[in-house]
Amino acid sequence: MKLRYLLHAAILILLTLVAAPRKIWDRTTLTDTGKIISIPFSEASPIHSSKEAKCSQFNTNRLSFPKPDLTWRFYKDTDYGFAVEYPNGWKSQVTIYQAEPFTDPDAILKRITFTGAEGLIDLDIWFSHDRDLTSWLEWYSKTRYELPFLSPNATVGDQLAVSFIEKGSSVDMLTTFIYGEKYVYRLWYTVSRNEAGLQAYKHMLDTFTSPQAKTAPAQLPQEVIQEALSSIRYSSVINPLVSSCCGYTSSGNPFGCCDNKGNCVWWVWYKYSVPIPFRGDAWKWWYQVPDYPDWGRRSTPRQNPGENIAWWDKSSSNNNLGHVAYVANYTGGNYVTVTEMAYCTICYRARTILVTAPNGYIFLWKYPVP
Repeated sequence: MKLRYLLHAAILILLTLVAAPRKIWDRTTLTDTGKIISIPFSEASPIHSSKEAKCSQFNTNRLSFPKPDLTWRFYKDTDYGFAVEYPNGWKSQVTIYQAEPFTDPDAILKRITFTGAEGLIDLDIWFSHDRDLTSWLEWYSKTRYELPFLSPNATVGDQLAVSFIEKGSSVDMLTTFIYGEKYVYRLWYTVSRNEAGLQAYKHMLDTFTSPQAKTAPAQLPQEVIQEALSSIRYSSVINPLVSSCCGYTSSGNPFGCCDNKGNCVWWVWYKYSVPIPFRGDAWKWWYQVPDYPDWGRRSTPRQNPGENIAWWDKSSSNNNLGHVAYVANYTGGNYVTVTEMAYCTICYRARTILVTAPNGYIFLWKYPVP
């Protein structure tokens, strides 16, 4: 008899457990018997819903990565004597070049952009102006934008270097400055959702040599590598040369499109008549202008002929990340018409705004003749 009662009790307990409400967790919501409880945005990815177009962050896609299988080719720079190996199948192209006499000796003297299916990496060179690496980085932070590290924490070959991640909204930049006495070099990787791109970047650091320098494997802080691996998983740049966004096609565009939901920087790169040199978040573009000798900035747009990039600083945006929009032509007056996208929220719109609404305008000094 007691055995039968115990069996009935066990069955009742089992039925109670089966009938209990199930809880399903994901990154942003908790579902419990039909009730949805939102987790605060401080604990999830922010979604921007302002009426003004601003860039924001929302990307939760994760990918499993195939094992990279890259072979290499050799690049030797005839102007400055440095050399590096980069992936077979990638294109190397000089995208910034100052001939002597230099237009601006404080700007980038030369940029070689390496692009392929696995990534996009810029190699930049500046004069050191007889500064050591820390002094040069301090100068850069004062005249451009503040860098997160100023003291050497790495070596490339037998040269001092500093390496870190520049955190962004939709994409991070893996940055390594290398000291070469007369010159300072930067290897700048637009982190994409592809582990092979990180392998290419590390191999380029391992094989980079400047005149009178020895080749040796680069020594980077382990936390930088770990941050880079984390950045890969959340980057909006699925292919570093995104060809389409919201139905528009742009061959070679280095910016992401937020799962085909729009991106302000993608749109400006697409609309401008020449490839633009800016990288990273919209707010940084203004502060990068001094690096690019062919580009200018001011509080009012440049009048016809020419294109402008309307720019909003991070302090003027709800999400603290800034915004850019395209100005096709400006002939004067108190108003300007812009076209734009917004990250993850707006695929396209045109609007007419006060000339004083943006914080400033960026433009190419020598506008190409049609």
